[in-house]
Amino acid sequence: MTRIKSMLRLCDWRTKRLYRRFSVVYGVFVLLLFCSSVVLYRTLLWSNRNGIYHRRMRKTENTKEHYNFEQDLSGALFGAKGVLERFTSPVTTSVIHEFSRDVLTSVRKMFPDDYKDNVYRATAPAITWYNNEILLVQRIWLSQFEYAQFYKTKKLTNTWQENYLYTQFFDEDYKPLGRGSILGIPSTINLDFSYRSDGPMDPRLVWVNKTLYISFHMWAYDKVDGGHHGRMHIWNWEDSVVKKLRVPGMSMAHVEINWSPLDVNGTLYFIYTLDPLIILQCATLTGFCKIESGPTDYKFQYARDHLRGGTSFIQYQWPYYISVAHSVLVTEAPQNNYGIYTSHLVMIAVNPFRIVYVSSSLKFHPDFLASYPVARPYSQIKPFVFPVGLVLRNPDVIDIGAHLNDNSGFVLRMRGLKQVASKVMALDKHLKTTTGPPHLAVNRYIRQHVMKSFREFTFQGENIYRKSSQ
Repeated sequence: MTRIKSMLRLCDWRTKRLYRRFSVVYGVFVLLLFCSSVVLYRTLLWSNRNGIYHRRMRKTENTKEHYNFEQDLSGALFGAKGVLERFTSPVTTSVIHEFSRDVLTSVRKMFPDDYKDNVYRATAPAITWYNNEILLVQRIWLSQFEYAQFYKTKKLTNTWQENYLYTQFFDEDYKPLGRGSILGIPSTINLDFSYRSDGPMDPRLVWVNKTLYISFHMWAYDKVDGGHHGRMHIWNWEDSVVKKLRVPGMSMAHVEINWSPLDVNGTLYFIYTLDPLIILQCATLTGFCKIESGPTDYKFQYARDHLRGGTSFIQYQWPYYISVAHSVLVTEAPQNNYGIYTSHLVMIAVNPFRIVYVSSSLKFHPDFLASYPVARPYSQIKPFVFPVGLVLRNPDVIDIGAHLNDNSGFVLRMRGLKQVASKVMALDKHLKTTTGPPHLAVNRYIRQHVMKSFREFTFQGENIYRKSSQ
């Protein structure tokens, strides 16, 4: 009996020991399953429907930030009566990476330019997530028209297509992954400089239904309007198919530029103008567009319409999308007809489309702004940043692909987005805003802020705004 009891105690001890081991293993398994679920949830939360255009939480500690510049960014919430609320939030801008030096080193080797005629510039760096990498599509500008018409340099020995699109992949810290190449988009050639330029210019990137599209403008003879015009196009990255964008029934400007693309539920839209807000819905297979919302008889006025397209719009938190736009005010005195360029954070809502928030000018470090000369001193008098690409690193940080002074392409970073966006969305929901601002409300806000920053100038268009306020 004693032996039997001893065996039973031994068996019970082994059973308990086995149970404890099983409990530990089971506990570890449950913990791993929970952690995996959290990671999967965050991945799905910060990835869009495409499964390609990733917007997952990204660390930014490995990227060196230069020219840090802190500012209290002022901005306005807009509604049916115009400005509803004004507030400021602290943000910091910095410089992360310069594309152009390495890009131009590579590009110069691609041209058999024996006479060294070309003046190379790498501007308009559009960027987007492509799986876990950063894709760059950047404008290569040979400046031939500028130098022949405005600087009266010697006659070119060879005539090249003036603009090209250069592409290259980078890791998430902007370290190059392999060599870049020139994207082969056929273009007309402007041999006698009878019109502004040739080749694809100023790209933007947008994902639509798991397909990447490049939007750009390009000069060519237009069959519908007659004569040479600058027209918007889209290029299918996967299929290498180009489509000219047309809006039947809409009177197009001589040069159509700076349309800001966005994807809403798998449909391609463009912000044609921000004030008034005109939305185009476009078919990727045909290039035909229709006016989704906004006036149909709008005529652009250079001295009146300040806020214009910049980067693509990307979804921040449904139904809110963000972009960095640019604005232009035209000087009247003491120097006449110069453009003053500034950049602005913009938030819109979709379904229905409306302007929600616009910031005052984003500021950048003065030493950075002075690091390259202005490429067109005959039309631009102050240093400026021109945004075309946008990457959401995490809810608080955006990377902006932009060129400095029409001269060199950079990645700029803005920290502090989360506080701005959270306040905007909370106020918008609290006020139950459903209608966007009246015409000129946004442009007037931009105009007032820019005029305060550049008091040494007077600006064209004052009579327009004086009449509209009466």
